Parts: sequence; C-alpha cells; structure tokens
Amino acid sequence: MEDFLWGVATSAYQSEGGYNGTDQPQTNWAEAERRGDVVPAGLAADFWHRYREDFGRCRELGLNAFRLGIEWSRVQPTIRSEPGPPPAFDERALERYAEILAECRRAALEPVVTLHHFIHPAWLGSDPWLEPRTIEQYLHYVEYTVLYLNRALTDRYGLAPIRYYITINEPNMLVLNTYLGTQFPGRKGVRAGFRTVSEASRQILRAHVRAYNRIHDIYEQQSWPVPLVACNNYCTDLYWSDKVMLDLLSVRERDVKSSQLPEYVYNKIQEFENAFEQARIPLVKDIPYFFGSLTKRLSNWIGYKTFSPGFFAPLVDEIYSADRVTTFDFLGLDYYDPFAAHVFRLPVWWDHEFKDKNFRSWLMNNITSKWWDWRVLPAGMRFFCESYSKDYAGRPVLIAENGMALRRKLDNRVGHRRDRMTRSQFLRVHIEEVVRMVRAEIPLIGYLHWSLFDNYEWGSFTPRFGLYSIDYEQGRDRMLEDYFGDIPSVTYAQLVESARQRMAEVGESEVV
Repeated sequence: MEDFLWGVATSAYQSEGGYNGTDQPQTNWAEAERRGDVVPAGLAADFWHRYREDFGRCRELGLNAFRLGIEWSRVQPTIRSEPGPPPAFDERALERYAEILAECRRAALEPVVTLHHFIHPAWLGSDPWLEPRTIEQYLHYVEYTVLYLNRALTDRYGLAPIRYYITINEPNMLVLNTYLGTQFPGRKGVRAGFRTVSEASRQILRAHVRAYNRIHDIYEQQSWPVPLVACNNYCTDLYWSDKVMLDLLSVRERDVKSSQLPEYVYNKIQEFENAFEQARIPLVKDIPYFFGSLTKRLSNWIGYKTFSPGFFAPLVDEIYSADRVTTFDFLGLDYYDPFAAHVFRLPVWWDHEFKDKNFRSWLMNNITSKWWDWRVLPAGMRFFCESYSKDYAGRPVLIAENGMALRRKLDNRVGHRRDRMTRSQFLRVHIEEVVRMVRAEIPLIGYLHWSLFDNYEWGSFTPRFGLYSIDYEQGRDRMLEDYFGDIPSVTYAQLVESARQRMAEVGESEVV
C-alpha cells in the first residue's frame, strides 16, 4: 500500500483568492457578491501566493497527495460580469498553474486535479448548463488546459504528467443547489424544479463523458501514461440525487438501451435501498429524523414518477457513440453526512449565514441542518465505498473529500457543535474506518481530507474545515491550534503514519 494516497483536498475558487474584484477574473458569483447576498471571497485563503508553504506543510505531515483545482474563470477570464463571447486563454494564468503543479510534484505530492468545481466564468451567463453550446466550450477549455499544463510539466520541468483528474466536482450538488435550493446563483428567467435539475444534470454528464474521452485521447496521442479520470459525487442516500448519475454513466458497459431505462433504474433503486437497509447504519433517530425519512420516501416516489427515459436519450447516445465503453476509471466519493434522515434539525433561530429572501427561506434556514450540524458516522463511509465499488465492476475508490465543520465567524465569534466533537476526534474515527476497509480488501486508492486550511465555503467564511486555522481579521497565516485548543494537523500526521504501518502489515501477510 505504498502508493495509497494520503492527502488533503482544496478547490481553486475557495482557496486561491483574487476573483470578482476590479480587474480580476469574474465568475458567476460576482453579481451575488456585489448585491451583498453573500460574503465576497476576496483573498479566500490566498493559496495563489502561499502554495509553496502549503505544499511544504503537507510534506511535514507525511502526506503524498494534494487535490487542487484549475479554475476555468481564471484560465479563460473576463473582467466584465455580463455574458459575452469566449475570451482568449490567459497563458500567464496557465503558466502559474503549471508552476503550482510542478511545485506540488517537487514536494512529492501526487496532484489530483479538478477541472470544474461549481464555478464558471461570468461570460457564460448565469445558467450555462442549460445551454447546449456549453459542452463544446467546456471541452475546448479542457483540451487546451490539459495539453498546456502537461506539456509544461513534461517538456519544461521534466516531471510526470498529471495522473488523476476529476472533470466536474459534485454534479449532483451543483444542480440541486442551483435549481432546487438557493445556495448557488443562477435561475435567471429559469423555472426551478425537477425538470430543470434533470436538464442540467444531463448536460453536465454529457460534458463529463466528452471530457473523459478527450483526456484519454490526448494522453494516447502524446504517448503519456494512461490517466485516471472520473467525476465525483457528494454521497447521499437519496438515490435520485447521487447514484442515479453513476447508473446512467454505466449504461453501455451494462448493455442498457434507452428503451430499457425505466426498468433498469427501477431495479437499481431497489438494489440500493435493499443494500442500505441491510447495512443497518446507526442513524440518529431524533424527532427531525422522521421528517427526513419522509423526505427520502417522497423523493424516491417523485424521482421515479418524473423520470423520463427519452429525456436522457441524448446522454445514452453520447455514451454509445464514444470510443470507450467506460465513462469513469475510479469512484470519487465525497463523504460528509449523506443521510436524508439528518437533513432537518430542531429549529435554531440565530445561525443564518445568508439573507432570508422570503418567509420560506427564513423557515428553511431555521429547520435544515447546517455544516456544523452534520452527524459523524464513519460506518456510512464504509457502506458507500464498499457497495459502490461492488456495483461498478470493482472500481477503486478515492475518498475525494471527507471533513467536519466547526463554527467560527469572520469576527471570531464561535459556536460549539452539538456533539462537541473536535477535528482530531473526527480524524481518528474516520481513518480507523479507512484502515478497516483496506483490511477488508475494499479497493481504496486514497483518502483526502477536506481541507488543509480554513477556506471560503460558498458565500460564507463561518464553516471551518481546516487542519490549520485562519484568523481572517489578522490575515491569512495558517495556525496550528484551533480556538478550542485542538491541533488537528499533528493528529492527522500521527494517524497517517500509524495507518501506513498497519496497512503495510496487511500487505506483508498477503505475501506470506
């Protein structure tokens, strides 16, 4: 298990800083920031200027992997916030990304590169995933960027090309938070609802299939080692907002035609629900649990009733017309609190992070769980890793994100989690579960903790996920100790070292 990836995960927009200001690249979040609907990202964690020291910290912790993003809005930028034609690529930005990747490799960290992480350039407009032309524009960005960065790595820096790609981060959360929820900007003249969610999902999955094949084509043409390409989903036990996407991407390898989709999807949802029931995950059965359980049953009913096989025929045609049977090389799973039964909480009136636009928004903010309400259930992580790998031909699993939020506002006012758990405690129980999975021969290829440092969390700085804390009033320096006296980075280093030894023992016993 020497090649097992122990690392951290970040995203470009949440960590780099330098977007949406004067003469800076404009994203689809720029207008919401100017209106004051969300806190501006500003400097974020200033990773754009601090990447060397951050990679150095990872090496000191004994890590060997770093998930980072390439931001389309920076690579193909506009300083205007309104839609327009595609601008030229900014080779200065690409050159900086090449240097970041080279520095990552010099620090003996395997880069896991995300090509799209919720954000898109402002020139695409507010709802690009409802526009057919976006697929070609995204593919052009992917092709240009992948070629440029890898040629720089191999030809100028004498380093290996990128091996791991995530084409589009959490497509399920992107569409749900845009077209059912209101956390993400969008919906200009667009009617929110399940049909819009399905339309955007279809376009995003088509874009992933095209990008998957194009990246493989590029590597074949350049005679580079075969890459591993996937998209990653936010794990949830709501079949219609997670697993259905992977099942749709798998139709060709399972020889499922468009006309067979209703029966196929019905069988897959039954398989998933049966496996979930047999896993007996110890969910927290408080009063909100029953409302969450009802939500799940209602979601399944609505999902099946509104599922239209003809609607996804273009995606099926895209998959069958590609040169490759498969559409993902590994399973990228983001595991937090994925259970619908936990989506609600007893009302809390004081921890709203965003403006309440109306009574419905105010009510939902009171009764829905926030980042710091998410329950801690490592057994659930095993369920998703094991059951998904089995269902998708034994594909290896990368835990692309796993983390826990503390609550600390920009002015350093803090709030306790209800369970009073520290990040060190969270790390202990989840890494123990990782070791158990390896011992049980579940094909894991890595664990990436979200995140190395506190960062911007989609309109707010209050949720704190970092192994290193940041006091935003004092700057962007990384701090070892959090405000509860915990030092999670040291804990993580110790746990990784111990886990490596225990996993090596498993490998030695197999050899004997």
